[in-house]
Amino acid sequence: MSASDLAAIICAGVAVVSIAALVIVAARIQHSAKVLAATTEQLRVELAAAAAAVEKAERAAESATDQVDRLDSLIRTAGSVTDTADAATQAAFRVLANPVIKTAAVATGTRGAARRLRGRRTDTDGEQGRRRA
Repeated sequence: MSASDLAAIICAGVAVVSIAALVIVAARIQHSAKVLAATTEQLRVELAAAAAAVEKAERAAESATDQVDRLDSLIRTAGSVTDTADAATQAAFRVLANPVIKTAAVATGTRGAARRLRGRRTDTDGEQGRRRA
């Protein structure tokens, strides 16, 4: 066996070991690619579900915003109605207070006058009854 035969055998052994290492590395790369593909598909499914959830949340937020706007409008309308009712009450008070007070005063005066007149008639009848007797 010559030096060139020995070098050829060593080169062949190194080539076989290198090819075996490359096969092992290729098998691991293929396994990693399969895991990566499965993970990518799972991520794609989860992203689709998340996108649906985000879209649903956006619709809910838009609906809530619309309801808040409607509620704000209703509160403003209620405030306006309250202001109008207060103004109407004050106007009615101003318009009716003086006549009602005057009417009450006239009624009180009339009642007092009627009592006096009745009282005088009773006194007069009593005096006439005494005089006749």
